[in-house]
Amino acid sequence: MLSLLLKLSLNIILNFLRKLRYGRRYNSALIERFAYSSSIRLYSNGVCNLGRNIELGKNVELLVHGNGLLSIGDSTYMNNFCMVSCHGRISIGRGCMFGPSVKIFDNNHRFNRKDGVESSLSIGEISIGNNCWIASNVSILKGAKIGNNCVIGCGCIIDKEIPDNTIVRVIQTTQKTEII
Repeated sequence: MLSLLLKLSLNIILNFLRKLRYGRRYNSALIERFAYSSSIRLYSNGVCNLGRNIELGKNVELLVHGNGLLSIGDSTYMNNFCMVSCHGRISIGRGCMFGPSVKIFDNNHRFNRKDGVESSLSIGEISIGNNCWIASNVSILKGAKIGNNCVIGCGCIIDKEIPDNTIVRVIQTTQKTEII
């Protein structure tokens, strides 16, 4: 019981310090369930809006750069080692569950055959609906629009629109992605 009270107290203090540090750019309930090793960092004018009852597992990183806007709905859970990198706009609905090591990037380095990779970024948007289950090791890239009540299976790479109530999985025998 003492351990639980200590964790709760530490969580409240860290969240309060985030509110002091980032001011109006960081919005969340005072009491959230964030693992001590999770990290929320806002750079420049980045904004992070978190709903109520958010849970972040160990080593989750939420990074908002430039004029980026990250919004996460109520009762969303991110398992260990998830990472969100937001330079544009990322919207995650309520009641979503993310497995371990999910990566979400609304940005990509520019590249071409002549010059290779550049340090400048192309920036897009990502939208994830309500009540989605994103399984482990999924990468969600700019341009992804995942509807409500979707399941994205382990190891998928998503950069297109996925309609409501869809299950997406990788078929191991052919290495092709199948939308069910």
